[in-house]
Amino acid sequence: MAGLITLCHEGAGHRHNMNLAQSPHIPATGQRPSLKDIPWLAGYGLRGLAELIRARLIFSRLEARAIPLRNRNAIKHSVRDIAISHAKLARISYVLPRISDRLPWRSDCLIQAIAAQNWLLAKGAASEIQIGVENPKDGPFGAHAWLIHDGLVITGGDIEKYSVILADSSASRDSQNEVTPDCPG
Repeated sequence: MAGLITLCHEGAGHRHNMNLAQSPHIPATGQRPSLKDIPWLAGYGLRGLAELIRARLIFSRLEARAIPLRNRNAIKHSVRDIAISHAKLARISYVLPRISDRLPWRSDCLIQAIAAQNWLLAKGAASEIQIGVENPKDGPFGAHAWLIHDGLVITGGDIEKYSVILADSSASRDSQNEVTPDCPG
């Protein structure tokens, strides 16, 4: 799949009025973590690194047609009505792009979406990887992947400019225009 399309790498932004990047559970945009953040950052950082390594291995043998199957499996193997706290979602959304930026291998939007999907599934939560494209009048064609959980963009940033080409749930497509952009750190 990596040879078929080039997926972009962007910061994090989120749906509805739940702005995960501005959550009190993570450092504010533009601020460094404080000493009180070290305990959760250590745990989430290690888990994020492990999930990104796992996702990179999955990506190396992933075919485009396997993404809908991954989404169906994530729903099939999830626990119904599981609630992931706002703090946990915000922290996952915060650490994955920051770790990805520091890795010596490609770890862009699709790899981050796979990592977050695996992480949420380990907690029993369903999620969906979506892919969209843009063709701006004054720029090149672009594709982007993001992860949706409970109507929220967990990874992928501002998806407003993308037309969805791969999504299984109609609910997530219906709320696509309710994005508020935000690009932390």
